[in-house]
Amino acid sequence: MTAPEGASPNADAGQRSFASQISLIQRQLRKRFDERARAMALADGEALTQAQWRALGAIWLHPGWTQKEMAEKLEIGPVAMGQTLDRLEALQWVERRSDPGDRRVKRLYATEAAEKMVARLGLLAGCEDHYASVSLPPEKMQLLTALLDEVIEALNPIS
Repeated sequence: MTAPEGASPNADAGQRSFASQISLIQRQLRKRFDERARAMALADGEALTQAQWRALGAIWLHPGWTQKEMAEKLEIGPVAMGQTLDRLEALQWVERRSDPGDRRVKRLYATEAAEKMVARLGLLAGCEDHYASVSLPPEKMQLLTALLDEVIEALNPIS
């Protein structure tokens, strides 16, 4: 059996594939962030869950998404997404508003009360981003970022 054309000759030599490296980095970053975000206690003393901080961040960055769009983008099941949004709504951080074009559709918006938590999550994300890049000199980090942007662009579907 031969390797596909263009495949790395070292693929069997214990070297991780590009996709597995990206996946590993993403998993490690999310785990680090989640551990720190969990330390941010909610009003009732419970920890902020990964589903909650991911949903809150997505709503903050994309106001007006529907629950279905959010579940698809975050790759969370619709039932789990509904439960997460119920909890965020109970905390008064998210509100569901009727879509003017279709009353059956609810659009999601972060409330003013969520602003403080979103700011804390943003600071945490900045710290984690810095931590992840601190092992590389700035010029290497710029090169890596530029190369990853090229890969992202190449993988985007043609519009």
